[in-house]
Amino acid sequence: MLQMIGFALAATFAGVVVAQQTARPQPADAKAAIPALRYHSAFQDYRPHVEPQIAPWREVNEEMARLGGHAGHMPQAARQEKSAPKPPAHSGHGGHK
Repeated sequence: MLQMIGFALAATFAGVVVAQQTARPQPADAKAAIPALRYHSAFQDYRPHVEPQIAPWREVNEEMARLGGHAGHMPQAARQEKSAPKPPAHSGHGGHK
């Protein structure tokens, strides 16, 4: 069993050693091959700012009036709940005079 563990470790380290042995060019060698450099501009995907189209204010106000104002954005049921009168709050201090 110990031999199998030793063999597995040796095989693992052999793979690591082979992966580490890549031919690197010497920095002092003027004739060493170097990878080609590619230029990538930081502005390649740049899109200039464009002002959004602004709707005429009269049309926007007329649309809001047609919808019923700000409350027109709420569902009908929610508007009815908010408009229902609330019962008077019980203060709990009726015995004080």
